[in-house]
Amino acid sequence: MPLDLLLARHGQTDLNIDERWQGRLDWPLNATGQAQAAALAQALPPGIEVLIASPQRRARETAEAVAAARGLDVQFDDAFRERDFGIFEGLTSEEARVQHPAWWAANAAYRWDLCPPGAEPTRAVVNRVAAGLAALRQRHAGRTVLLVSHGFVVRCLRYLIDGLPDAAFFEAARIPNGGFIRRRVD
Repeated sequence: MPLDLLLARHGQTDLNIDERWQGRLDWPLNATGQAQAAALAQALPPGIEVLIASPQRRARETAEAVAAARGLDVQFDDAFRERDFGIFEGLTSEEARVQHPAWWAANAAYRWDLCPPGAEPTRAVVNRVAAGLAALRQRHAGRTVLLVSHGFVVRCLRYLIDGLPDAAFFEAARIPNGGFIRRRVD
């Protein structure tokens, strides 16, 4: 039986405002993010049976707002934590360009086989997320599942579920903070 999967991105943090690489930095939701989480809880369709989230604070806080509004329990899964962006973490694009010009010029954050020092390679993230998706399919086939995670993780899931070519991986539009999309996973 297919899995009905709702993919939500966490609400806004202060790092999102400045468009900083957030990665493994564990920032809380700001006031806008809290409002986005409350709005997400109202915007989601009925019938959600399982709520899973990244354990990182911004995803956890978003999921907990949905859980409180919908009477659900949250299960946390490390497979869906955000990518570690290494030396780019906490930086804006301009700061990364100035502080790490060679890595910036190589477009290291947006390549399959190259990454900034200390970062988790794209293929490793995709493999981690793929293992998490396979486990979701196995445990929750035939159910409606909400997964609250992060921008890069949603990118990985869309790549895996939609069967995107490698070349389209980095081109897919991000969903906004507090937004969601729905996918059927066979």
